[in-house]
Amino acid sequence: MSDVAGNALPLADLTILEMGSSLAGPFAGRTLAEFGATVIKVEPPEVGDASRSWGAGRIGGEATMFQAFNMGKRSLTVDFTSQDELDRLRRLVAEKIDVVFQNLRPGVVSKFGLDAKTLMAENPRLIYCNMGAFGSEGPLKHAPGYDPLMQAFAGISDATGDRQSGAARVGVPLIDVGTGMWATIGILTALHKRSVTGQGCVVDAAMLETALAWQGLNFANHQGGAGWPERMGLQGPLLVPNGGYEAADGTMVMTLGTPAQFARFCKVIEREDLLDDPRFASNDDRMANRAAFDETVNETLRGKSRAEWSELLNAADVPNAPLLDLAEAIDHAQTKATGIIQKSPAGDFELIGMPIQFDGERPAFARTAPALGEANQEVFAFMNEE
Repeated sequence: MSDVAGNALPLADLTILEMGSSLAGPFAGRTLAEFGATVIKVEPPEVGDASRSWGAGRIGGEATMFQAFNMGKRSLTVDFTSQDELDRLRRLVAEKIDVVFQNLRPGVVSKFGLDAKTLMAENPRLIYCNMGAFGSEGPLKHAPGYDPLMQAFAGISDATGDRQSGAARVGVPLIDVGTGMWATIGILTALHKRSVTGQGCVVDAAMLETALAWQGLNFANHQGGAGWPERMGLQGPLLVPNGGYEAADGTMVMTLGTPAQFARFCKVIEREDLLDDPRFASNDDRMANRAAFDETVNETLRGKSRAEWSELLNAADVPNAPLLDLAEAIDHAQTKATGIIQKSPAGDFELIGMPIQFDGERPAFARTAPALGEANQEVFAFMNEE
């Protein structure tokens, strides 16, 4: 596969089989497809991936979630209850596929002979990635799982929100996307290993493990004596200022990591007296007197708008950002300048592209999500060549 400039993308020589549904697996597949691989998505006949019917919204003729996480792929329908179709799929893997990854319900791939051991016996160079819910061991290894369940189980929801609210879900599917990212990293690492050894590899990723990994800093803080995480709203750990502050027209967020940044901040807001105040002079002092510090700073910041403060703070190299909603973020000049909002090939809708570039070029939005079974004849054409 090539990008809009005709240059081969990094994974253009790879053919990958996705047996995935919902979001985590499809996100990995979308990423690999946008990196240039030919990604063949296996779906049940007639109904396809369940996410084809999720929600009322449609873009490009497909449900919004399906479109967003399956762009760039080919669709292959396989009836797992048909031995002939299973045999044909296994032959495809043996002869044409570099990588298989799956996030189907626990036990499904073993039941139908599509597990790593079976497929790698016929294709020893195969990279096979399992993407599970709770992991391959333990009392919940056979339990199904979705993103919000993992946020709840791993303590992420418990630590999200302000002190007065109850637990809250994070507003994006970070466990699904994160697991797709880890699976992609694992697949790429295994491909590198294969280039050296010539042998395939089994990669395992799990949603619970992703959720726990995102808690790494909080757990380390606990180990260091800081206690377990608590709901703190916009306030972050370790530093002050490190949270939301009140300008004349709304909230802005600041995180200052060094004494030099704090000194520049005090100069910009014309409060250099804070540098000599024993309550605020050091980060430890500000941590111990956070409420008083926040009250003092908010009183000053209310004198100007977010845009006015941002201009001054940016000029002084002080880290800050306005608190925006998604509509404001998409409309911001900085977002537009990145070029990450991409038009579909037909120009009838837009999606957010890959947050990465190769030699200064972002992978293009070259293909929308596939119609169900659109690649059946093409993918299996090799079987008629003999």
